This record gives sequence, C-alpha cells and structure tokens, in this order.
Amino acid sequence: MLAILASGAAFAKSAAPDRTLRMVLIYRHGVRAPLADENGLAAWERAPMPVWDTPESLLTPHGARALTLLARYQRQDWQAAGLLPRNRCPTARDVQIWTNTVPRTIASGQALARGLAPHCALPVGHLAAGQHDAMFEQAEIGKDPFDAPRAANHVIAYTGGMAMLTRRLHAPLMAMAHIVGRKLPDGPGTIAPSADGRGLTVSGPVIDASGTAQILLLQYMEGLPMAQVGWGRADAAAIAGISPLHAALFDLLDRSPYLAPRNAGVLARRMLDALFAPDQPRLTLLVGHDNNIAALASLLGTRFRVPGLGWNDPPPGGALGLALVRRADGHRFVRAFYIAATPRQVRRLTVLDADHRPAELSLPMGLCGAAARACPAAMVQRRLPALLSRTLAP
Repeated sequence: MLAILASGAAFAKSAAPDRTLRMVLIYRHGVRAPLADENGLAAWERAPMPVWDTPESLLTPHGARALTLLARYQRQDWQAAGLLPRNRCPTARDVQIWTNTVPRTIASGQALARGLAPHCALPVGHLAAGQHDAMFEQAEIGKDPFDAPRAANHVIAYTGGMAMLTRRLHAPLMAMAHIVGRKLPDGPGTIAPSADGRGLTVSGPVIDASGTAQILLLQYMEGLPMAQVGWGRADAAAIAGISPLHAALFDLLDRSPYLAPRNAGVLARRMLDALFAPDQPRLTLLVGHDNNIAALASLLGTRFRVPGLGWNDPPPGGALGLALVRRADGHRFVRAFYIAATPRQVRRLTVLDADHRPAELSLPMGLCGAAARACPAAMVQRRLPALLSRTLAP
C-alpha cells in the first residue's frame, strides 16, 4: 500500500513512518502567453493562431490561479509533515522562494506564495531585473569554456543524430501535420557548432515543430475554447501525442552528458545546499524554466511522465523535487519526486485535494543505481559533486 507524503512522492508505509527533514523543488513557471518567436511552423499554417489577452511571455491570470491551487494543496501536506507551521505565518527559517529575474518566474513565485501562506507577507527573492542568475541560465563555468564541436558530438551521440531523432518522432510529426493542416517541411536537419563557436545550430522539422507543440499545450491549459486549440483539431489526446516534439528540444539542448552539467550545475549545487547546509530552511522553492528541470533530471539520472504529456516534458507549473528523509533507524536518504497539476486539471482550474490529486511521481535516481528510489544522503553528497567536478573545471 502506498501513501502520498508531503513531498508529493509515493512512499511505502512502515511501522515507524519516515520523517521529511527538508525539501527543495525547482518549479517551471506557470502557464504563459506564447513567446514572440516560438511558433516554428508559422509559415506552414493555413490560419493564424488565436491572439492572447496576456502580452507575450508573461504569466497569465489563469496560470497564476493554477499555481496558487497547487501551492494550497502542497501547504496542507507540508503542514501535516511539520515542514510548514499551521497557526502562524512562515518565516525565513521555514521557507524560501527564489526565482529567476524574468517577469513570468517572479509572478509565478508570487502565485505560489499566495497559496502557501495566504494573508502573510511571504517574500519572493530574485536578483535585480536584467541581472544574470547562473542558477537558471547557462553560463561559462570556472575555466571550462564552451566547446561547441564537443557539445555537438555529445548531442549526436545522445540522440543518435537528427536523422534518427526525426525517424523516431515520425508519429508525433504526422500528428502535428494533421493539426497544422498540411505537410511539414522535409529533411532531417542538422546538429552542428554555431558559426561563432559559442553555441549549437540545430535545425529540422523536430525543431520547427517543438515550439508549436508547446503553444498548443499552452492554449489547452489556458482554457481557450476547444475550437481555438490547434484550430479545433487538437484535443487532449492530440496534445499528448505531440508532446514528445517539445521534449525532444531538451534532448538536443539540455540532457546530454556535456550540456546537462553546464545547464544545471549551479542549480544542482544550490539544491544540495538546500538539503544539507546548516543555515537553510526546511523548504526551498526555486522557480525557473523547463530546461532547468530537464537538465537537472538528466544529472540525477531520472525521467518522468506527467499524465497528458510525453516523457520528460515538464508542464507549466510542475516541479522536480528532492526530499531529505530520516528513517526510524536514524539513517538519512534523499528521494526524488515530481509534482504537477495535469494539463486537464490546469485547464479546468481543478481544486486539488485528497479526492482530486495532482500527478505525484516517485522517481528513480540513476545517480545512485538504476532503480534506486531512495539514495543514502552521504552518497548523494559525494556522487553529485563528483559528477560535476568530472565534467566541469573548478
């Protein structure tokens, strides 16, 4: 029999229950309006997409409400676990919320704060506007400059190359062609160093369709009339069917052994501090982006699938988390989990409770063994920094 604990992960019951000591989560911001350059298939579409009331890239009011509903659900679990106080406002010793500097992540942090601590002035921290926060955005690390040819080779090895990736995603591409209403551009595309050597150039139908797949998911989750979601040709099943196109973007840009440490190394170290450093609160909530989650999941050696989406496609408002747990015998372990309201729940703004739970996934951690669901804390403290030190110069 399984019990859903405060972490949002499913753990086996025992005579003496485990105690969750600390928890850290990296959220993707909530539902936003599409980005200005996100629709890679615009030239192939027979009709324009709907115009959003919210300016491009910003968190929508609907997305904010969905995040607050999730946080209310988590608040109840975390209070029951002793991670949040029941009868007073939480302090800095209880919880910290830290976001990237872009408006949609700040607004998402504020929406979470409203759900976690209603009627309380729970601060949401972030750097000043325009500053680069390396926790959420790739940066040159130490003395290890970006090696574009090496990165391209790693991505090709990880994905099998663009031709193989395109063949593997044939069914989602055909589903996208049906939604768009015409044949998609031909050719497998390329994976190569960029002209300036500071990045990668990736092209082809998978890349073209990836952003469009995300826009259609956003339309659905925002609650647009179904006649406007994918021009009336994309129901929930179709959205799930094209989700692998968006997830493939992370295979190309974030999950390979060369790119994952670069893209999530600072984040991983921050999460280790949140679990183990003596001056940290019981709860740490970080708010960033889907690629942050994708890269971190790769570092941990885990994968996830939220109902209504494909494998490794982080939905708006979901979170990848780590929980530090102490068993009755005193041994401490780290468990990985994923929590997210499903696309259907976000669309309907479902009130989440014991009868209407979000997706709560207990994840394996390949970092500690192929099927490990609980890693000894000392092993995580040793292996994750060692992995980063092997791939990034100090």
